[in-house]
This record gives sequence, C-alpha cells and structure tokens, in this order.
Amino acid sequence: MHPARDRRLAARARGWLARTLDWRPVRWMQLGSAQQAWYLRRLLPLLQIDLVVDAGANLGQFSALLRGKVGYRGAILSVEPIPAAARALRARFSADGRWALCECALGERDGRAALHVMRGHELSSLLAPSVAATDRFEAFQAIEGKVDVRLTTLDALLDAHPLARAARHVYLKLDVQGMELAVLRGAARSLPRIDALQVEACVVPLYEGVPPYHVLMAEIEARGYQLSFLPAHNYTQMPDMVDFDSHFVARRRLVELGYLNPRPAP
Repeated sequence: MHPARDRRLAARARGWLARTLDWRPVRWMQLGSAQQAWYLRRLLPLLQIDLVVDAGANLGQFSALLRGKVGYRGAILSVEPIPAAARALRARFSADGRWALCECALGERDGRAALHVMRGHELSSLLAPSVAATDRFEAFQAIEGKVDVRLTTLDALLDAHPLARAARHVYLKLDVQGMELAVLRGAARSLPRIDALQVEACVVPLYEGVPPYHVLMAEIEARGYQLSFLPAHNYTQMPDMVDFDSHFVARRRLVELGYLNPRPAP
C-alpha cells in the first residue's frame, strides 16, 4: 500500500472525470448554483450575449458568479437601489472596466418611489411584505425602514446608458422582489434585443399584490419567451418551496439559431 500514491491517483481520476464528463462533486445546498453556472457557461456564448443586466444586484453575488464560475467577460450593468448595497458593489467591482452601476429601481414608469428595506436586505422591495408571509419569515421580512429611490424603466436605462446602447444581445436577470411584471411592462422597446432572461418566481406570496408564479411565467411566455431551464431549488425552508429561479430564451432567437422552426402564420 502506498497512501500518497493512491491519493494522487484518486485526484487524477477525479480530474479526468471532471474534464471528460463535466462532473464535479458539490454540496447538496450548492447544487442550484452549480447547475446555473453550468447552464450559463453554455448559454451566454451560444446567444452571443454582449450585455448582462443584473437587476436587483444586492451585493454582487450574480455578477461574481458570472466573472468567476461562468467565465463571462462581457459588459455587466448592475441595478441596485439600496445605498449601502450600491456602495458595496462599487467597492467590489469598480476596478472592472466592463462593469457599471445604476443606483436605481426598475419599474413601468420613471419617477420616485419608497423602497421597503427589510431586515434581510436581499428581500427589500417596492412592495409591502405580505402579512401572512411576514408572520412566517419575520426574521427576514421585518421592515427596518424606507428609502426614497429613483425609479426608471428598463427601456430608458438601456437607451441612455453608454454600456448598454451598443449591446445587441442582452441577458436580463430579474431579482426584483415582486416587481418582475412591472419591469417587463417598462421594457417593451427593449424586448427585441433581450435574448434571454431569468426571474425569481415566488411560490409563497412574500409581497402584497404579487401574481402567482404561474401567472408570471405565462406573462413571460406571452412576450415571446420559452422556458429553458429550472435549476435545483434551495431547500432551506423545506417543505415549503418559497421561490425558484426560472430561465427563459426568446423564441425568435431559438429560431435564428435553428433550434425551433418558425411558427406558421395564422
């Protein structure tokens, strides 16, 4: 027996499996993130994405995933209205020449709005938390205060921002805590160049007035997108499925790339 040699051989075998089968061990609770990175590593080059809009950037977790595990080197436009989170984003990414920040919230109109800042800042929303949900998730959804924030539409943002004006193939990540449909209503002009999007859909209604997840998904499909991928769910609230990420690709882009046949005219 040669323990050191056996360990080296085992390490080489694991490396071979990882390279050949794109296989690697991950912790169960990290499975969704690993699957999402795997998906985006393939999707973004396939669609020739040249701009990612990270709406609801929080502390930059998604942008870090793109730059790290996904290997995306194109432009990223982070959208984050909470001042403290915006400062953290600048500190983290300001040296990245292909990254920019819009310190604002997205909606269906331009103006000002009151943002409810929750104890769990990633759950902060322009919408008030659902009373029933607050009872269940009080540790995260208790309101700590309100912040007056600038509100703009995705159309206005993509028309005006220098990093976005030249982009032809946009990937939209929406983690906007119940405001997904409002953002899409403010993006009518931009949809022809948004080739793919992902949304965090709520199964448990965390905010007042949020449509059920199946209504949100139907609205996205009605705008010309097809469901493409559902990564593993985070089971921290088991047996509840509180929310989940869903990924969509524009049908027109799938037709262009030969993955779908054009629909016949009625």
